[in-house]
Amino acid sequence: MDFIQRSAIIVLISCALTQSAIAQQTFRRFSIGIGGGLADSYTDRSQSDGGYIGLGTLDYYFTPYLNAGLELQAGTISGYSKNSQTGATEGFNGELVTLQVRGKVHAGEFAAHPRRYKLVRHSFVSRALKGFYLGTGGGIILIRSRVHSEATYNNKELYLPAMAGIDLYLRQDSRLLLNLNYQANFVLGDKIDGVAIPGSKNDMFSSLTIGFAYTFGKLSYL
Repeated sequence: MDFIQRSAIIVLISCALTQSAIAQQTFRRFSIGIGGGLADSYTDRSQSDGGYIGLGTLDYYFTPYLNAGLELQAGTISGYSKNSQTGATEGFNGELVTLQVRGKVHAGEFAAHPRRYKLVRHSFVSRALKGFYLGTGGGIILIRSRVHSEATYNNKELYLPAMAGIDLYLRQDSRLLLNLNYQANFVLGDKIDGVAIPGSKNDMFSSLTIGFAYTFGKLSYL
């Protein structure tokens, strides 16, 4: 093998390693996702029948571990309780749509970042730990409730979400992101169940979801 051939091979190997190293230290600024799961309500109705939630997300990443975006949800919640005076069971069935703005900060944001071009291979456990996050924001819920199986009640309320979960890339170089999320929503009102009992606490609803997101946009460096 002559000098020119050896030089060409060395250049190709160097380029491959450099590209691999760069790939480990880059990220994409946007993601779009879908998901679904279970919903629950905590209202003046002491028992919850649960419900279902579907969702769509659009996010912007300031860093690989710090992002903010919009989330649209649609689903159902329901609950019931016994009337203390008549003993009759009274309840509601609600169809809801929510829109929220929220931000998330992941544990990886506080980890030391290696220098650019340094080849780093993260294990599945490391990616999962760095993908753990907490988040909050603000939103609005639009709900149509059928109360006592008779009257229909339409209402809208503001709420404050608090969330915890994991964002996990299926592979280190993958654009596909798996999301597991628990979210509690503290409503700034007391009528998503169609009733407001004097002296009662504001309503609350929650969701436990699984979803997938696809990252896109130009590559950005850490």
